[in-house]
Amino acid sequence: MTDKKYYTLEEANELVPKLIEILPCMQRLYFSMSQNYPDVRNAWKQSRLNGGSMQGAYYLEHVIRYQRLKKELDDMGADLKGVEQGLVDFLSIRDDREVYLCWKYPETKIEYWHDLDTGFSGRQPV
Repeated sequence: MTDKKYYTLEEANELVPKLIEILPCMQRLYFSMSQNYPDVRNAWKQSRLNGGSMQGAYYLEHVIRYQRLKKELDDMGADLKGVEQGLVDFLSIRDDREVYLCWKYPETKIEYWHDLDTGFSGRQPV
C-alpha cells in the first residue's frame, strides 16, 4: 500500500506551470483519439470477426503519448478528474480532514478546494 501524499496550497501551486504545459497536450491527444480514428472504432467493433485497422498504429502512438503524460501527472501526485474539462485535484488537509485542492485549466494558480465527495460543483475559495 502506498502512502498518501498531502499537498499544501503552496506545494500544489508550484506544480501549476507543469499542469499548464501537460493538460493541453493531453486534451489534444484525447480529442484526436476520440474523433480522428473512425477506422479504429470500426476495427474494434469488428474484432470479434478478426478485423483490423490501417489507423491502428497511429492511434496506438497517441495512446502511448497520452499514457506518458498521465504518468507524469501521477508521478506529481496530481489526480486527473477530467481531461476534457482540464480538472486536476491534489489531496490536502483542511480543518483536520482530507479535501482536494482543485485546479481547472487554464487557471494560473489553485484558488479552490472541495470535499472528497462533492467534486467540481462543491468548489470553494481557499
